Amino acid sequence: MSEQDKVLWSDGLFLRPQHFQQQERYFESILDRRLGAALAYAYGFASLRIDRALLNLGKIALAQATGQFQDGTPFEVPHDKAAPDPLDVPDACRDAIVALVLPLRRPGLPDQAFQTGSDPGPVRYLAEDQEVRDAIAQNDSQAVLKVGRPNLRIMLKSEAGSGFNCIGFARILEKRSDGRVVLDEEYIPPALDCGISDKLRGWLREITGLLRQRAQALAERVSRPGSKGVADFSDFLLLQICNRYDPLFAHLSQRTPLHAELFYGYALQMAGELATFGRKDRRSAEFPRYDHDDLQASFAPVLDQLRAALTAVLEQTAVSIPLQDRGRGVYVGPVQDLTLLRGATFVVAANADLPAEQIRQHFPSQIKIGPVEKIRDLVMRHLPGIVVSPLPVAPRQIPFHAGYSYFELDRKSEFWRGVEVSRVIALHIAGDFPNLQLEMWAIRD
Repeated sequence: MSEQDKVLWSDGLFLRPQHFQQQERYFESILDRRLGAALAYAYGFASLRIDRALLNLGKIALAQATGQFQDGTPFEVPHDKAAPDPLDVPDACRDAIVALVLPLRRPGLPDQAFQTGSDPGPVRYLAEDQEVRDAIAQNDSQAVLKVGRPNLRIMLKSEAGSGFNCIGFARILEKRSDGRVVLDEEYIPPALDCGISDKLRGWLREITGLLRQRAQALAERVSRPGSKGVADFSDFLLLQICNRYDPLFAHLSQRTPLHAELFYGYALQMAGELATFGRKDRRSAEFPRYDHDDLQASFAPVLDQLRAALTAVLEQTAVSIPLQDRGRGVYVGPVQDLTLLRGATFVVAANADLPAEQIRQHFPSQIKIGPVEKIRDLVMRHLPGIVVSPLPVAPRQIPFHAGYSYFELDRKSEFWRGVEVSRVIALHIAGDFPNLQLEMWAIRD
């Protein structure tokens, strides 16, 4: 026979206490099954405060706590009555989880007991008298009822055994020789609300701040005056991700309650999206399985990935090299950043009042490129200088302009070393290119 079956009420039934007890178990089981199917990790602390003063006396106790056990039983400490007795921490205690425990319901065994002064054993509820007022407005009568108070205890989790609901709320690092108990401040209890933990609240604020800073930096970069649309398409995609999560995490930071698993899920999702831009393999890292009883281990690798992605140095992939017209077909472009000369692809974009195909065919033979101090010799002695090759399409890193043809410079040329030394690149254009317009770009490899 199941202790969760429904009672069949009928006329003339001889009522016994077991009828009401069975009906109560039935209602609790229905509620537990329905909520259990809809909610994940629905246990932990909604509020928590440890009595820090008792730590100096070698004891640990709860000053205040609310939450729910794994079997759905809610708890509130204190609730009209005193909190559970403090735990005397053993002298040899190290690296131990301290838990709030409640005996499990055991089929066929009593789960309530009257307080007689002796240890009632592992029962779920202890009976006590409570005066209850009549809820009718005109009736001031009171009655003394026997009510059940949850038999909460504080124990070391390792000593609780399988007969208890256990929710850890602190980790003891050690008990020192002077009797003081030292807690692990990195430990995070199972959280129905992130507000119970300074660590969780701090992480949420940190991510929100990093998102806002990165979104602002990207927005300024893609809309900077004079950039000529040079921003990578990837910059816009990254800005889109930051703009999506910035208001979301701002909302989460104000939400009460905020379940730890909900926070983790959004952080995990964002880490996966940012991996497209921050990891060499463009794939999300392998993260450990979420453990509601070990939130520190669950969150740490995800947060490391988020910090790396949101604090990476933003480096502009394509840099415009301004060309100064010196007359007689000579243009010079200063390149102050030596890393560009040693690790970037240089591209010249040309446009004129000529068909694009004609420019592609004739421009490479009519241009001389080299160090500024040798450009005159290259022209006068008809030396090739730095060779340019036409590109089939505009590189994706630089803005596309209709009618322009694009040419790549050969960095393996013997004259490139001279450009690195002078940090100025010179161009000479011969031939007839009406209304010639030139641009030069350095694209980081």
